[in-house]
Amino acid sequence: MKLMTLDLSKRSSGMGGWDGKSSHPVILTKQLGSQLTSVGMACGRLHGAMNDLNMVIGGVDAIYCEMPLQPQALAGHTTFDTILLAYGLYAHAESFAEAKGIRFHGVNHTVWVRYFLGRMKRGTKRATLKQLAIERSRQLGISVANDDEADTFGIMDYACEREGIVPPWRANEVLRPPLGAMA
Repeated sequence: MKLMTLDLSKRSSGMGGWDGKSSHPVILTKQLGSQLTSVGMACGRLHGAMNDLNMVIGGVDAIYCEMPLQPQALAGHTTFDTILLAYGLYAHAESFAEAKGIRFHGVNHTVWVRYFLGRMKRGTKRATLKQLAIERSRQLGISVANDDEADTFGIMDYACEREGIVPPWRANEVLRPPLGAMA
């Protein structure tokens, strides 16, 4: 089973691919644009990056992509352009999968985080979750450069669980060490 995982944003998209045989997945961060980049250009860049990753992996069987937040859950300085971009990138990823004949799964943030990090107290800060994702990735032997890559790996780990696959990074795991205990 060859998998691709996506944690999309214009500034720093996390992308992952695993051929089902390698000991580690390919995990990378891709900038799709700046504040001045149009949604169309960002989607075009996403398409190119997904196509490249698909070719490197040798043709993926399934794509798991983190779903954007529901508009009613957004707060603060969220603009129409921000919502358009988030849903546009997600829709483009789903369209890419449809055009290539690849199964596509939208993954709720809360679901993959609960699987990857364990239960967290309600109201746990975003920065804390990002740091814990980096820590869990490293515990499993995956070197990540930033929180976007850690999130992408977390989605990959969840995708393997959902597909009924025990990946090499989980093969020897007996007990998960508690997060936040490392200095």
